[in-house]
Amino acid sequence: MEGDEREFAADEEEKDASQTNCAKCGKEILDKESSFCAYCGLPFDAKPKSSDLTNGAGLLAIIAAAFSIAVGVIGLNYYQQYVAYYTAYNIDSSSAIGFLLFSSFAFVASIFGFAGGMLSLAKKRFNFSLVGILLMFAAALFTFVALWRYEYGFLEGLLLPGISILAFSIVSAVFLVRSKTAFT
Repeated sequence: MEGDEREFAADEEEKDASQTNCAKCGKEILDKESSFCAYCGLPFDAKPKSSDLTNGAGLLAIIAAAFSIAVGVIGLNYYQQYVAYYTAYNIDSSSAIGFLLFSSFAFVASIFGFAGGMLSLAKKRFNFSLVGILLMFAAALFTFVALWRYEYGFLEGLLLPGISILAFSIVSAVFLVRSKTAFT
């Protein structure tokens, strides 16, 4: 009996020493008798929920931003090839402007996507993070619309990055919305 009481007392002392700060909000626990945090209301016996969804959303957004940069580089490359080909045969090269359009939009969207991913990883500014991720989604859609409108072809070069951006942006946005409570 006496050994059990000593173990219980040692466990209680260890518990009191480890809980000087709240596990959720990180503020110091002033009232050691209370069973709830005075700042956020978290019960001290509850374990904080780990939200790996925000980290997943941030990483997927950054990966999609990298693919968006790849689309921009591919677009610039195709634009240069078209202009070189058309000028070699003295043909008007203004029809190659579509490559510049979705290339520049992909670069701008990658900036917003990267910023959205970084904000998601930091768990700050939920709205800006979501807008950045949705802009990447719009960039991927615009890529497909530009290909369809200007009838350039080259789907083998833009299909993989475009589909990846769409998929990563959608999953990232879903993860972000589901973990909205983790944002400060």
